[in-house]
Amino acid sequence: MDHRPGDLHYGNITRGPHIVDWEGWGRAPYGYDAATLYLYALLVPETAARIHTEVAPILDRSEARTGLLTAAAQILQAQNRVNFYAEPAGPVREHLAHL
Repeated sequence: MDHRPGDLHYGNITRGPHIVDWEGWGRAPYGYDAATLYLYALLVPETAARIHTEVAPILDRSEARTGLLTAAAQILQAQNRVNFYAEPAGPVREHLAHL
């Protein structure tokens, strides 16, 4: 388990960069924050590639798979209730199909 700020995506990062909006703060599977940031970035493939390069030491570890799947599940389970999650749902589904 990782200690995590939670909810790490571009809507919660300012230009500083500063992280804001930690309503999900607590414990999570290893790699959860890196996976969350990466999955939201899938909307812009060039950005996703850059993020993956930067967080590869985390995401490429086998124990990060649970964090990635948890972040993906949170996006997909909310896609029909919250518009914010609907947009990344397609790219996330596509990414999961390639795992």
